[in-house]
Amino acid sequence: MKLGEILIQLGQITPEQLDAGLRAQGLAGGKLGTHLVELGFIGTDQLSLALSRQMGVPAALERHFSRADPAVLATLRASLAVRYLAVPLAASRGGVKQVVAAMAAPLDMLTADDLSFALGARVEPLVAGEIVIARNIKRLYGVEVNIKTRMSAQTPTPGLVQGVPRVPTPTPAPSERTTGMRRALLPTPSPAPARDVVSPRMPAQTRLPASGPAMRLEDAIHRLALARHREQLADVVVDFMRGYFGCGMFFLVRDGHARVWRGFAPGLQEAAIETIAFPLSMPSCFQLAHDRRTPFRGPARAEGSKLQRQIWKYLHCEEPSEIAVVPVQVKNRVLNLVYAHAADGGPLPDGPFTDLQALCAAVSSTYVRMIQKLKAGDPATSTLGR
Repeated sequence: MKLGEILIQLGQITPEQLDAGLRAQGLAGGKLGTHLVELGFIGTDQLSLALSRQMGVPAALERHFSRADPAVLATLRASLAVRYLAVPLAASRGGVKQVVAAMAAPLDMLTADDLSFALGARVEPLVAGEIVIARNIKRLYGVEVNIKTRMSAQTPTPGLVQGVPRVPTPTPAPSERTTGMRRALLPTPSPAPARDVVSPRMPAQTRLPASGPAMRLEDAIHRLALARHREQLADVVVDFMRGYFGCGMFFLVRDGHARVWRGFAPGLQEAAIETIAFPLSMPSCFQLAHDRRTPFRGPARAEGSKLQRQIWKYLHCEEPSEIAVVPVQVKNRVLNLVYAHAADGGPLPDGPFTDLQALCAAVSSTYVRMIQKLKAGDPATSTLGR
């Protein structure tokens, strides 16, 4: 149902007011809800609640913005808040990396993925109108937002987020600029030397693989057909790899970086593996698969030895004799990289490797299906963290 119809059904506006809002939209462009608020026909909470009903996503109300956690706000730069039209409001307290964020486009999977990468956490989205997000970015970050261009119209107030002093970000040392690591992805400030390109080692804790027989390719593809958000895609791929490989990692690719979203390795908790992140500008088998848009299979490439050795050291394993990296892409954009090596560190089994390639191709097709449903306005298709 269209937004105007919902607002009339809720008794928030009259047909005449809807016509006036549509005329303003026709003249100036932009979102209908923004014009209805600017014309004084509805309030910001009324707009967010109507969008919530339209999209099937909980609403971010003004009281939620007023209670936003300054520490959580500081995890997202003002420029990114403007780019994504999003405001992080609160973080989970149970140790899981999850952030509740108000978004103007909560059903946009790619925007949600980018926001998740920037925050280094899974995102639980709430919906609010663009004008609501823009006003709160101005109030909380001190930045005037041009909604049409999604650019800031002024420089943010230095060092302030909701009136709380923010610690200035030091200029990175040359070695840190070389590694290009996103410090936001690390669980704590790294005490490791700057030459490390993966997150500092966490205490090893055993995580048993999923019980039961190995998943067949047909069963994995059937699960993909039922998937409604990206987390389920990662779960299917990782569950499939557990039955055939000794180590598997499902990487999220954003802004020239790769970060583990799901993974497993002997003796490590999944949460520890999820701290691995590195820039794809560094030579490696990951860079090769990403840049060529084709699967890589074989011995690790010598020119990527620095990055690859760090990863295997972190995984507590010797260098495998053969590895695989398979890209997952939509059109010409790589969204994920899938890594695997054999349990004994030896050659990869031919059948499972072929099936893994087929599964990654099916994941690409599932992305396309999800995007098409989102464009068609299907509220049942969700995004990250739901």
